[in-house]
Amino acid sequence: SSGINAEWLLRPGGEAYLSIERYKESIDAFILGDKWDRARAVAREHAPQFEHRVEEEYVESLKRGGKAEELANVDVIAGLDLLANRGQWAKCLQTAENEGKEVLNKYVALYAAQLLQDGQPIQALGVFTQYGTSDNTANFNLYRRLCNDLFLTESFSSLTAFKTWSALRDVLAALVEKLPQNKEFFSLLQCAHLLSVRTSSAGHKQLFEIGAKSAVSLLRYTNYLIPDKAFFEAGIACRAIGWNNMAFVFLNRFLDICDAIEDGSTDMLDHSDFSDTDIPYDIVLPEDYSITEEDREEAKEWVLAVSMDQRVQQVLNTDERGCYEGSLLNVHNNVTSPQCILTGYPVLRGEVVFKNTSSVSNKDDWNVYVMARKVSHSVECQDVLTYLQTSTGAPANPSYSFT
Repeated sequence: SSGINAEWLLRPGGEAYLSIERYKESIDAFILGDKWDRARAVAREHAPQFEHRVEEEYVESLKRGGKAEELANVDVIAGLDLLANRGQWAKCLQTAENEGKEVLNKYVALYAAQLLQDGQPIQALGVFTQYGTSDNTANFNLYRRLCNDLFLTESFSSLTAFKTWSALRDVLAALVEKLPQNKEFFSLLQCAHLLSVRTSSAGHKQLFEIGAKSAVSLLRYTNYLIPDKAFFEAGIACRAIGWNNMAFVFLNRFLDICDAIEDGSTDMLDHSDFSDTDIPYDIVLPEDYSITEEDREEAKEWVLAVSMDQRVQQVLNTDERGCYEGSLLNVHNNVTSPQCILTGYPVLRGEVVFKNTSSVSNKDDWNVYVMARKVSHSVECQDVLTYLQTSTGAPANPSYSFT
């Protein structure tokens, strides 16, 4: 039968050709019969010009056979590519770790991109948490997409989202350390940090005001965040602590942005409420609403109801500067105040100063937060304080310690 003929050809073929010094044919026969060690030996001893071809053929045969691990022993990149193509990411990254940072970063980025493509930003964040980020500019869009997807899908106010924001904060902090001049990633880090503070405050009544302040400070970054969500969250946080004027302004803005999303244009947005603030005008509209119809309707009803209430005015709270209280910039004299590292609010006086940096915090908010951590033993608040201690050093005025 043809099977027997093929077998007969394969077995003696390589040896037969070798005996008459037909080295190329001998090597071809051994390759055909998967006798790689014999093919290599013949090439090495008699026909070194074919050694490279034997290895090429071997790699191709491993690829065809899907033998990724054997392939990685011969051609690491080809083996890693095969593992990646087959979705064997754990094995791929484990192997890549032994090949140095550059190779590892390449496959970490490929895996994270795949996860984002599949709508799994939390898992992509987990990959960067485990393996770190790279300052390779080719990955920047990946980090932007990761932040954007998380801003879109994760809660800005729920304690359950804290782990996500603190993980994103830590990933971005490590990236910013490598890229100290990059304003965009520094801003995204500020967003993640403020969201960590905001969500750590949930469930602790004494921290609701700090949570509201961090939600309001996030509006400074609406050109990076999802704008309708940011204004909705700030409005709801202000309403929860009775800052109804601010809630009215922010929820009104939220509804205007919803109209703009429906129209697909920001042309009709009125910026007059924010003309003397550092809240940016230039926002990128999402393709669709990020807040549910039920929440949109509820916000609309509340705004309509309070617009009839003489006690509520469409004005932002102002401070001793005569400026909007959340603005770092004093529009009257162009002086920029330092930002509280806890709430993002301007620090005007009564500050806690930190040893290793020029960072400051509002004394009253700092004390409330540290005390709440002491009383509640909140792991989330402790995580925020540990992050601040790592990035800024301990407070220089010892009466305001972390403990």
